Amino acid sequence: MVKHDTLTLGCFAQAALLVLAACQGDDSAGDESATGTTTTTSATTTPETTTTTTTTTTTTTSTSTSTSTTTGETTGTTTGGEPADAFRFTEIYVRDPHFFIVPLIGCQDITDVGPIGQPSINDQFNTAVMSDASDPQDGMLDLNFMLLFRPLVQDDAGQFDFATGDCTAPIETTTCDLKDGTNLSSGKYSTMGAGVCQMPNPGELSPANYDPKPGVTNGPCFKGDPLSFTLDLGDFQLPFIDAEVSAQFVGDPADQMVEGLMHGFLTEEDANNTLLPMDLPIVGGKPIASLLPGGQGCCAGHDDRDINNGVSGWWFYIEFKAARVPWTGP
Repeated sequence: MVKHDTLTLGCFAQAALLVLAACQGDDSAGDESATGTTTTTSATTTPETTTTTTTTTTTTTSTSTSTSTTTGETTGTTTGGEPADAFRFTEIYVRDPHFFIVPLIGCQDITDVGPIGQPSINDQFNTAVMSDASDPQDGMLDLNFMLLFRPLVQDDAGQFDFATGDCTAPIETTTCDLKDGTNLSSGKYSTMGAGVCQMPNPGELSPANYDPKPGVTNGPCFKGDPLSFTLDLGDFQLPFIDAEVSAQFVGDPADQMVEGLMHGFLTEEDANNTLLPMDLPIVGGKPIASLLPGGQGCCAGHDDRDINNGVSGWWFYIEFKAARVPWTGP
C-alpha cells in the first residue's frame, strides 16, 4: 500500500502562511554543524489486536557528515521468525523545541496556537494521525508512526522496530502495512514494572520554559535503545539520531500505550538541508531551521540549540499515545 497525499508540517505552512511572512530575524550563528540521516518511519493506530506477520531482514543506515559520532546507532535487522505486536501512534505533540514565524507583525509561536485562526503545528499533526484528508481521499490515514515489538514481552527485554506505516481509514478499523519504499529501524527494548523509564534532560530543554514541558514515562513501561530514524512527514523528512522511545503499558497484554516520549537529535546541518516544498507560499524552499529558535533566519529571541557529541542541533521531545493495530507487513 502506498500513501500518495499526506498531511504534513508543510500542509500547515500552506494553510497558515498564505497570509504570513516567513520566519525572519536575527542570524544566530550556530555551533559546528553535522548531519545524521537514517531510515524513515510513520504509523497509524486503533485499539485492536495485532495480526501475525512474516519477518524479513532489512537494514537501515544512519550517516553523519560531521566529525561527531552517533552513539547507540543501530542498523535495522528484525528478529527472524518473530511476528510483530504492532502499535500505531494515535496522538502526537511536539513539546520542545517550538516553531516560530513572523505573522503580519511580531514573532509568533505556532506550535500549539495557530495564527489568524489557522491550526497549530500540533493540531495539524493530530488531524493527520486521525483522518484521511487527502484531496481526493485515498482511503489511507495520513500520518502513521509504528512501534513493532517482536514480540511484546512486558516483563522482559526484546527486539522492536520503529517504522512508517500505510494504514487504512477509518481509524476505528485500521489495518497497517509497512510504507512502500521505507525500511525498519531496529533495536532492543527493556521493560520496567515500576519506576521511571524515561524523563527529559533539563539541560536539553529550551530556556524559554515552554508550557507544557515534556512529560515522564512511568512504569509499567518500555524503553528502546538509541536508534537513528527519519520521521516521514510526506513532503519532507526529519532525520533523527540517538533517538530513544518509551511508553507506559495500558493492560497486560497491553492494547494501548500512554505517557509516550520520543527523544531524538536533529543536527543543525540536517535542519538547514531540510527544505520546505517549493510550491508552498512564502516559505517554499526555505529550511526548517529557519523556524527553530537559534536557526538562521528565525525570529525567536532565544536559542534552543543543543550540542550532541560536539555537533550543533536541536534535541526534540515529542509526546505520544499509541494503540494496538493489526499488522500485515514484515
